[in-house]
Amino acid sequence: MLFFHSLKSKLSNQETVFGILNSVPSPVICEMFAYAGFDFAVLDTEHVLISDDTLAHCIRAANCSGLPLLVRVPDDNAATIGRVLDAGAAGIVVSRVSSLAMANNAIAAAKYPPLGTRGISGGRNTGFGTLALQDYIDLANRAVVVCLMIECINGMAALPDIVKLAQVDMIIEGALDLSLSLGYGTQVTHANVQAQIHKMAHLCQAQNATFCAIPRTPEQQASWHEKGTKAFLIGEDRGMIFKTFKHQLDTLKQTK
Repeated sequence: MLFFHSLKSKLSNQETVFGILNSVPSPVICEMFAYAGFDFAVLDTEHVLISDDTLAHCIRAANCSGLPLLVRVPDDNAATIGRVLDAGAAGIVVSRVSSLAMANNAIAAAKYPPLGTRGISGGRNTGFGTLALQDYIDLANRAVVVCLMIECINGMAALPDIVKLAQVDMIIEGALDLSLSLGYGTQVTHANVQAQIHKMAHLCQAQNATFCAIPRTPEQQASWHEKGTKAFLIGEDRGMIFKTFKHQLDTLKQTK
């Protein structure tokens, strides 16, 4: 678990970090992310069906290869968050955060007392008892990463209060769901949608909180860099894999 500090310290030191959304749950792919040089990956369990065994193997592969693996959970359910962290995830990404109460619930579920209400369990996370429980609790409270996704109008309304919470490590934009919530369908590049995302970034910057952008065009990537953004998700592996396969196949078909 010690390597989790690598992501936590990078965020605290405002270093630039790059992550990827993992929608193809596979231990091999998690290892590939590590060797490719990603600072973190986000394994999606909100939209992707994944068994407990596969989730455990992905977390273990990430641990062994030194990749901080965050697990995206669908809500602030304490039991779900606790089980994911007990399995060894470096942290959580909570989807569709829509209120200050929901943000506080997520923090409480991810942190042990006195910072939260997470329940203690031995086993793999304590090295099967080789790490004293109190030492593990102290380490986990320092190291576990809590990220919140803002993806709706209500989330935007609550964000000024959410960014003040000390235990929130990163705010991640969710442009597509935000666009749907605002009534613009799938027009994620609509000026009003982008204005809300830039407002999100500004609110984070004002509170010295880390904002994570998901650039969809080279122009957006350059713009976020110019604005001093330090955290990026480069997109989703599933889409990248499909586009690469299709491009390769189309290229071969066109070869005379």
